[in-house]
Parts: sequence; structure tokens; C-alpha cells
Amino acid sequence: MSNTQHSSAYAGADVTLLEPIRWRSWPLVQTPVRTAAVLLTILAIGILVRVTAGSWALGLLAAASLSIALWRFFVPITFGLSEAGVDQWISGRQLRISWRAIRRYRVCSSGVLLMPHSDRIIMAPFHSLYLPWEGHADEVLAYMQHYLEPSQD
Repeated sequence: MSNTQHSSAYAGADVTLLEPIRWRSWPLVQTPVRTAAVLLTILAIGILVRVTAGSWALGLLAAASLSIALWRFFVPITFGLSEAGVDQWISGRQLRISWRAIRRYRVCSSGVLLMPHSDRIIMAPFHSLYLPWEGHADEVLAYMQHYLEPSQD
């Protein structure tokens, strides 16, 4: 993940100026080239495991495991930011992460990685939430700057 710098019209904004925002992310539909690459990779790994292990069951298990691990790619997720925290709506269910539960964040090329640990541990990305900004970079960064300590990454 590459860090990027973004100037924000919302930087240093008063909390009353930070309007709640909401957007939908569904990579399966929004990025067809990437979708094809992901699906072909899953298929190729399944075939490779099948040929190497000599078992269709293991090939299917490998492909299914990758599909499960990449579930956020296949399911539409609506994200929201407000003074209460970060919201996710998945299949009609709302999940909220309060701002106090987020210890660090890392700005990446197309979103922000929100981490619950202040320590730099190797497994941190696996315990974290990647928040793609889907055209809302300035607003998302304004929320990060307002509610979270400045990122050290």
C-alpha cells in the first residue's frame, strides 16, 4: 500500500462543518478489469492446487477459501462517516466502529486503513478495516484529521 498526500478543502474544519457522508463500494461491479483479474487468479490458484495435489477437492477448497477471504470484493458495502464513527451497512445490517476504537490510520492510494492497535504489529492489517473512499478522499481525510491523531505512517 502506498501512502499518498491529499490536500483537503475540509482540513482543519470545525466539526459542525463535517456533514455526515455515505457511499457505496462494490469492487465486483465498479472495477470490471480488476474483477476479471481477481476471478482469473482465484481460478488459476484452484487449478494449480488441483494439478499439484492431484485432487479436485483440494483445488475447489483453495478457490473457495480465497473467495471467502476476499468476500468484501464480492459484496456491496455502504460506508458512512459521522460524529459517531465509521458505519458499514452489509446486507441490511449496520456495523459501527466508534472513533475511540481506532488507534491509527494509514492513508493509501485509494482509501484509508483504520487500525485498532496503536502498536506497529505485523498482523495489524488483518485486524483492520480498509475504507475505500470511492471519490470522497477530501471528506474522508477531513474526518481522519478531525477525529484521529495525525497518522505516523
